[in-house]
Amino acid sequence: MRVETARFGPLDIEDETIFTFPMGLLGFARHKRFVVVDHRPESPFKWLQCVDDGDLAFIISDPLFFRRDYHIDVRRSELSVIEPGRQEDLIVSVIMTVPANPQEMSANLLAPLIFNMNNRRAMQYVLTDHRYPVKFFVMRDAQPAVPDEPERSAAPARSISLR
Repeated sequence: MRVETARFGPLDIEDETIFTFPMGLLGFARHKRFVVVDHRPESPFKWLQCVDDGDLAFIISDPLFFRRDYHIDVRRSELSVIEPGRQEDLIVSVIMTVPANPQEMSANLLAPLIFNMNNRRAMQYVLTDHRYPVKFFVMRDAQPAVPDEPERSAAPARSISLR
């Protein structure tokens, strides 16, 4: 399928690369189908591009790139809409906000995206314990890398536990 996008121009998308968000995203409930597009090779950022609205795209990232202790604990029943099978099939990303001043870039750690890589279903999950903010200012609050810690790849995080 070919999708005309505002950011990337025409994109040729294979059906098997589409993620379905049965409940949509917060504020975008009617938008259900998205693909993940690389920003640049080696970049920690990706784009979540809506298949049905070429003007709608979000920057997403692995939260572990800037918050090494980020981890969510979720009841399996709360993810029933994406039919979680194995924990290893789930990947967590967060939506980024990048204003004109990149020093003010923030990540929504309170409402992460959870992708089931096995069945290509995904959802935005709102945490109830408020350990993490809606606006985590990446440039100000990011945890610096530990010198002997191996570098993380640009792959999304698997920072989730199922109960």
